[in-house]
Amino acid sequence: MELIYPINCVGHDEWMQSGYDPRLSKGEVVTRDGEVIGTWRVVGYDPASECSSGQFEFTANGDDAVKFTEGFAMLDVRPSQGLALSKLSSTIREWYEANNGEIS
Repeated sequence: MELIYPINCVGHDEWMQSGYDPRLSKGEVVTRDGEVIGTWRVVGYDPASECSSGQFEFTANGDDAVKFTEGFAMLDVRPSQGLALSKLSSTIREWYEANNGEIS
């Protein structure tokens, strides 16, 4: 698996390609170096409605509670979803780098 971003939500593309199957709405969050730092998931959406809103969540390894969230307005509007995922990834990266040093 190619990890091209500093923070990668593994399985996100498969979830989108599946038509937003709830069984695929989660995965690992991995740094470019291959370090698994937590999990992502999507909640609060209706896979049968392309106009459904929802929320990405990030839970860090070792934590039981969700650490960061980012909502999106419409499930099947890529800019809405993409902006939310980008914001969440940036927040995760800032948190990770503040605690572990810069991601190469």
